[in-house]
Amino acid sequence: MIGTIVQYLLYGLLALTVALAAAGSYLTMHVRKGADIDMVPVLSALALIASAAPYVGLFGTVWHIIQALGGIGGGNLNVAAIAKPIGQALFATLWGLGCAIPALIFHRVLQMLLPAEEDGGELAGEVAAEPAVEA
Repeated sequence: MIGTIVQYLLYGLLALTVALAAAGSYLTMHVRKGADIDMVPVLSALALIASAAPYVGLFGTVWHIIQALGGIGGGNLNVAAIAKPIGQALFATLWGLGCAIPALIFHRVLQMLLPAEEDGGELAGEVAAEPAVEA
């Protein structure tokens, strides 16, 4: 049950990655033409997927390995009974990485395609120095 939920969650993350990549590409094209569009939500969502999807895949992997070891501990040494959860564990790993890698690639590509910010050259989080006041 939990393994199936993880599997469908990963399918959803991959579909969301594709949708965000398509929307981000479309919006980036308009930003490069001069439109004032905030790309932060799209880039943030892609970064979130890229960082969280491997952990969702890892959770699915661990869950299925526990299922396989539980079968062995229960005295079921049938290869078919052990191979199925091991295969599902590898499948969860594959989908976790299959979601994270495209999300990371699209995040980086969209960042490269966006025009550079021209707001004083300050880095994010940097506070501008106050000018000295002379008496």
